[in-house]
Amino acid sequence: MKLGLLTAPFPDTELMEVARWSASAGFEALEIACWPASGGEARRYAGTSHIDVDGITGARAREIA
Repeated sequence: MKLGLLTAPFPDTELMEVARWSASAGFEALEIACWPASGGEARRYAGTSHIDVDGITGARAREIA
C-alpha cells in the first residue's frame, strides 16, 4: 500500500514544490488537483487546480511526467 497526498489543500504552492515536499515527507503518490476552472464555487477547494487540462501544452505535460 502507498500513502498519498491530495494537492488541492496547497492552492498557493507550485505543483513541483508540493511534489518535492511530499516525497521528502515519505509520501509515495500524489492525487493532483486538475478540476475545470468553472463551477468551482460549488466544490470544496474551489479554484485550486495544479494542472490546467484545458490549456495544457505538450511541453507542460512532459515537465509533469
